[in-house]
Amino acid sequence: MNLRPKLMLAFIFLIIIPMIGLGMVSFLHSETLLEKKYSEQTEITLKAVGGNIRYFFRELDQLSDGNLTSPEVQDTLKYSTYSASDASTLIKINQAEKKMNRILFQHPAVSFVVMYAKDGTMFRTYRNDPTTFKPISFDLLQHHSLYKEVLKLGGRPLWIGPYEQRELTGVQPPLFTQIRLVKDIETFNDLGVMVTQYKTEEVYSMLNAFQNPKADGEETRYVIVNKSGLILLDSRKEIEGQNINEHTDALPQQTVNYASSRERFGETDSLVSSYQLDRNGWVLISVKSWNALTNENVRFMQWIGMITVLGLLSAVLFNVFFVNRVARSIIKVVRKMKLVEQGLLDIRVTAQGKDETVLLANSFNSMVERIGSLLSEVREEQARKQHAEMMLMQAQIKPHFLFNTLESINALAAQNEGAKIMLMVRRLSNLLRTSMHHSEEIRISQELEHVRSYLEIQKYRFEELFSYELNIPEEALDYTILKLTLQPLVENSIQHGFDGYEDGRGIISIDVSVQLHQIVIMVRDNGLGISTDVLRKLADGLNPSSKQSNAAELGERRGLGLRNVADRLRIHYGPAFGLWICSQEGNGTVIRCVIPKSRGDQL
Repeated sequence: MNLRPKLMLAFIFLIIIPMIGLGMVSFLHSETLLEKKYSEQTEITLKAVGGNIRYFFRELDQLSDGNLTSPEVQDTLKYSTYSASDASTLIKINQAEKKMNRILFQHPAVSFVVMYAKDGTMFRTYRNDPTTFKPISFDLLQHHSLYKEVLKLGGRPLWIGPYEQRELTGVQPPLFTQIRLVKDIETFNDLGVMVTQYKTEEVYSMLNAFQNPKADGEETRYVIVNKSGLILLDSRKEIEGQNINEHTDALPQQTVNYASSRERFGETDSLVSSYQLDRNGWVLISVKSWNALTNENVRFMQWIGMITVLGLLSAVLFNVFFVNRVARSIIKVVRKMKLVEQGLLDIRVTAQGKDETVLLANSFNSMVERIGSLLSEVREEQARKQHAEMMLMQAQIKPHFLFNTLESINALAAQNEGAKIMLMVRRLSNLLRTSMHHSEEIRISQELEHVRSYLEIQKYRFEELFSYELNIPEEALDYTILKLTLQPLVENSIQHGFDGYEDGRGIISIDVSVQLHQIVIMVRDNGLGISTDVLRKLADGLNPSSKQSNAAELGERRGLGLRNVADRLRIHYGPAFGLWICSQEGNGTVIRCVIPKSRGDQL
């Protein structure tokens, strides 16, 4: 992967994602803390509201206790033997009901009072308030399911919330109803039943008192539900008489003491908290819009989000205008470096600015320039070294065959062979002329004339021990070859291949073939061949990557010629060209010489 994608991925995974993740974790954690905080605050509020409501009902219970022992109630029910058809009875009932009016003024919440004597006589008094409550007869009340519970309580009050028993309490306006058994304070015998209805305005005022902005805020909603989920009172008076399960799945009516959770109430995400009122299983519920609770936190998080976005934007701009510029500079240097690897040493990097990228570009340019100068020096040094090696090898070859030739002339002079000496001197002059040629490369025709002169001299020396043949196509004569290449090869055949042969048995052949891109010269002899050990040592000597064999030993057995020729060809033409020797002891030797097709300057 390139540097720029790496930097972009690092920027995304090390900066952007951690910042977004940190913001999300912080937001979720703050919401959890807020939920816990407001749940605790709501618990305090609900306890305060619930305490007020419980106090209100205790006050009504105490008021009702006083009424049960009052003469208005005791005397009226104790001596009740009235008949509804008697006019005097109706007058007495009316007088008793007027006395009962005093009960209405004991507390402003009292709205309607109904008393039933044991004989079924009904006494009632009420305020002139609108109501749908219509007292039922004592017979119907006795057959109602609540009557047994009233008797079971033995004079303790039974409270009925609005909308719970609509056939008994009416519907509008919503009223709290208290039913209790009246006993004789002297004998504790049952005298009758008293039903009292109380207004809900004071409870509403308690609920609304905690909706001011200084407390939970105007968005807070309070409802009172019974243990079956029926909504008795709603501070907004919108959902009274409905079931709480229609608005939320929190099941707050099952609360034992206090519970709070974040739920949906209707269509609004809300904090729903519930508190047990310890009266008939009624539960006080507060509903607070979560948006209203977290309004300040949301604004705070919005500021944090804006700061985060600005930070990310700054980081992106930094990445685009600074990191990318640095990356582009580095990538430019890397691309230029690849071109330098391909050998283009005239490459230079241009950079602007005053930072380290300019220093990098200048250092790269200086390095490339220095490498170019060093390579030039190495090439010159290598050329001088190769030239010195060539001169050394050539200096080794020249005295070698010159010494052998002079030795042959000396032998002929000792035999008074003047004509042969003259021919040998002529051949020797041809040899010297070629070997002293100013150029390293000569035409193949010149090299063949040189090796022919050498073969003729050797034939005089070894008295017709061998014969030779040259198979050279005309098209090969004008190509060039490194001078003194063939003479050491045929010298090897004469000195080591025909040892012990009779006259005329040795045969040396030189075949030249012109191929597509190279010229192949095959030097064959039918001599003794080369043993496997000597051939291995000779191969090691011809291989430039192997350790050189002992020069004296190799020179003694095979001469310096083969090794020098192989080294000269490799140095001059490269590793793809040179000598390959194939030989088997007793079956002669074949030397394959491969050189490139070249006509010198005319190639």
